[in-house]
Amino acid sequence: MDFKKDLEDPFGRLSSWIHDVDCCKWEGVVCSNRSGRVIQLHLQRPVPEIHVVGDEEESPLSGKISHSLQNLTHLRYLDLSLNDFSGIPIPSFFGSLRSLRYLNLSRAGFQGMVPYQLGNLSSLRTLSIGGNPSDLQVDNLQWLVGLSNLEHLDMSRVNLSTASNWLEVINIIPSLVEIHLRYYQLDLISHHLDRDTFVFHANFSSLTVLDLSENFFGHLIPRWIFGLTALTSLDLSWNSFEGPLPRDLWNLTSLEHLDLSWNQLNGSLPDELVNLNNLISLNLGRSRFEGFLDGIWNWSSLTSLDLSFNNFSTFLPSQLSTLTALISLDLSLNQFRGSIPSSIANISNLQRLDLYDNNLSSSLPSEVFTSKDLITLDAGSNHFNGPIPSAVGNCTKLEFLWLNDNALSGSIPSNLGRCTQLKELWLNDNALSGSIRFRKMYPARTPFAK
Repeated sequence: MDFKKDLEDPFGRLSSWIHDVDCCKWEGVVCSNRSGRVIQLHLQRPVPEIHVVGDEEESPLSGKISHSLQNLTHLRYLDLSLNDFSGIPIPSFFGSLRSLRYLNLSRAGFQGMVPYQLGNLSSLRTLSIGGNPSDLQVDNLQWLVGLSNLEHLDMSRVNLSTASNWLEVINIIPSLVEIHLRYYQLDLISHHLDRDTFVFHANFSSLTVLDLSENFFGHLIPRWIFGLTALTSLDLSWNSFEGPLPRDLWNLTSLEHLDLSWNQLNGSLPDELVNLNNLISLNLGRSRFEGFLDGIWNWSSLTSLDLSFNNFSTFLPSQLSTLTALISLDLSLNQFRGSIPSSIANISNLQRLDLYDNNLSSSLPSEVFTSKDLITLDAGSNHFNGPIPSAVGNCTKLEFLWLNDNALSGSIPSNLGRCTQLKELWLNDNALSGSIRFRKMYPARTPFAK
């Protein structure tokens, strides 16, 4: 109850915390079935799965964190994430909760230096303390060595710019399975001998997830990353890497998710990409790739492919149809030319197709509208001609249809009115005629034509 007194709870999330009720029945409290002692506190701000306009969101907890929390000597799980503790530091006494296995303080409004006492939590498996930029900082990560059982580390948006020993320290924790160090200009200068040599040798034998996005490391992808052969997810987006894709990348044959977007990588996509045949998602958008797409047709599990904002100028290959598991395909803002291959009909589960701003021409094939799950189609700013296929009416889940800035002609198909879920319809700057009558209209989702 002392813990509750120091908190501000405007939404009454802790209203069940009263004296004459067993604390094991309080909201957010979990007790051991054997001992009856408190072992978990789930006090994170709830996030609704679906936001409905007009619904009142639950307010975050704020105020102070009472030292009485130290009395919970059997506490294994503590989640205070997504609250608003208004700039108070992370309490150093958290380091005395020696039974903790899970600690999540991310985006909770804490500020200042991360206390080194957290290094006393030798039983910890998960540590997540990411926040908003500039809120939290660490000047030395040596205390992490005490977390010898740590598996999941998330310090995204914590200022580590002066923690030059971050890589060496993390390398001493072989139990790590996931590392998330997104956004804060991590220092890699000490690990360069010159532009082509890296002297660091990674010891992350169990690592499966690595997120080093938004750090602006330098020109070259660090070579030690290519030795992490157990990786299933690698995010190096929003750095400043240059040059062609390193051939060492093909060692990472367990990869399922690869994001190299928002860099300055260039050259053609090498045939060796086919070795990454476990990929589920691949994002190479916002780079400078060019050439052909010959090396990407062996990915039977690929559900998301993003090659947007590059310099591809080839024809769309018919082999696209081999990516039968695709749900999202983004080829926008390139210079692809020719027609859309009719074999695209083989991608029967496609939900999002983005071909915006290319040099595609000929007519829109009816096969584009084969997938009844299609939600978004953007073929605007191309050179398509002829009529809009009547098959568009089969896509009753369609919410966004952009066909503007083409050379389409003829009458707008009447069965477009079957697409009652449309939120945006752009047909401007064509030579179309006619009108659209929708069978059912939702005021908040009224489609429009420009």
